[in-house]
Amino acid sequence: MYSINYRIRRTTMILELNGIYAGLRFSAAHIVFGHDSCGVIHGHSYYVDVKLSGEPSGEFGFVCDFKILKQIVKELCSELDHKLLVPRDHENMEYSMEGDSIYLEYVEKSGNVKKYMFPVEDINLLPLKSTTAEDLSIYFTNYIEDKLQKMD
Repeated sequence: MYSINYRIRRTTMILELNGIYAGLRFSAAHIVFGHDSCGVIHGHSYYVDVKLSGEPSGEFGFVCDFKILKQIVKELCSELDHKLLVPRDHENMEYSMEGDSIYLEYVEKSGNVKKYMFPVEDINLLPLKSTTAEDLSIYFTNYIEDKLQKMD
């Protein structure tokens, strides 16, 4: 006779929110300053997937209430949707605001200066060094984490 000896342990759970199915999307333009092909204004449609890990807790044993998580992500998607995303903290880019316009100046490696002017309502200045998908992922992570911590 064989004996199976096992123990069920409570472990961290990983939950995933799929952006395509949950409608977590936005379309935006950006510039990856200094990049050969992405250094011009161009746009993308983004879907935002979210993975959370943690211990189930509370009355319902949730790691996180998906309804609340979707609301937080949709809020940020709405703020970024149909905007030009500009990295406020890029080392070679400066900006100034005059009236209803924002002026951007980017100094290329060659020393050439690119100048842009946009209506303020078309721009979202983000506290980032770039607006790559990777940096936007970090931005989303920090935003979600901040919102969830404020709810505790």
